[in-house]
Amino acid sequence: MKRVLIPGAGGPGAVNLTRGLKIAPEPIFTVGCDANPYYLQLALTDEKALVPRAANEDEYIQAISNLVTKYDLNFIYPNSSIEMAVLTKHQAELGAKMFLPSLATQQIAASKWETWQTWKNKGVAVPQTMIIDNEADIERAFDQIGSRPIWFRGAGIPGRGIGGAALPCSTPLQARGWIDFYNGYGAFIASEYLPGENLTFLGVFKDGELLASQGRQRDSYVIPHVSPSGITGAPAICHTVHRQDLNQQGLQAVLAIDESYNGVAFVDFKGAADGQILPTEINAGRFGTTHHFYSAAGANFPYYMLKVAFNEPPPTLSKFNALPPDLYWIRTLDAGPVLISKDELEAKSLI
Repeated sequence: MKRVLIPGAGGPGAVNLTRGLKIAPEPIFTVGCDANPYYLQLALTDEKALVPRAANEDEYIQAISNLVTKYDLNFIYPNSSIEMAVLTKHQAELGAKMFLPSLATQQIAASKWETWQTWKNKGVAVPQTMIIDNEADIERAFDQIGSRPIWFRGAGIPGRGIGGAALPCSTPLQARGWIDFYNGYGAFIASEYLPGENLTFLGVFKDGELLASQGRQRDSYVIPHVSPSGITGAPAICHTVHRQDLNQQGLQAVLAIDESYNGVAFVDFKGAADGQILPTEINAGRFGTTHHFYSAAGANFPYYMLKVAFNEPPPTLSKFNALPPDLYWIRTLDAGPVLISKDELEAKSLI
């Protein structure tokens, strides 16, 4: 039996990962651990354990090792970038396998600025972007970046604690106030505003070969009013798409970061004014929060990747477009999710 440890098991991404393993066509024993005693109660695993935070590296690794031994676990399946990096550093000490991108790849992906620089240097089409080190750079951004407004957002630079602080700014005064609020000089980037579709490409890779993938479009967001940009990162409505540009550019974006990529990757894209889609960030080695959409629709990527990690034949999924187009996933706080096709929606005269 596959015996799997799921760190951060009370978080939404890990809960949905667990859901995928629970509907797999073979029994999988799961242990969930979390540093938060409240969120731990949300874990859907067979067993639960409280552990130190990954920032307390020695204590955390000792606790993980103890769980591997206690429950005779043979796989560790993190879905948090912070925990993943610590576990990767100490993989030889843990006594269970993992299937993750390299630590160097994780570190590039953790920084939106370093990701952008890597893509730019590898010839990937990217939005106009620059780092904001001081007030003069704000003026330079408004001089050099052609769009209005301009996106000012946290660069994701590790250790700065500024993640999704995104705001479309129309004047330097707005941008200065936003960056000052976060004390963010040196940790903010300014990017071309992209008004088009919000898309995601998710794929599973082994040694740089794409094995299976699916794209989707985010149509609206949970509680958008709490974000100045109207985008919260938690889609309320999204649907599957078949787009050659998304498939090809998603593959290109991943391999530009790591030609020998292992594990899952998902890349966010936004449509430019001219219709071209451009990558904005990559999440390396982890699924997004709502990936159970795919599992419920018949493409169980968590189970698929587990089979690949154990060198066993995975379920049959297409390299591109693993699911039909126009499947909708509808959810909000404490309601849903609902999986429904576009045809069903039209038949009910709802769209």
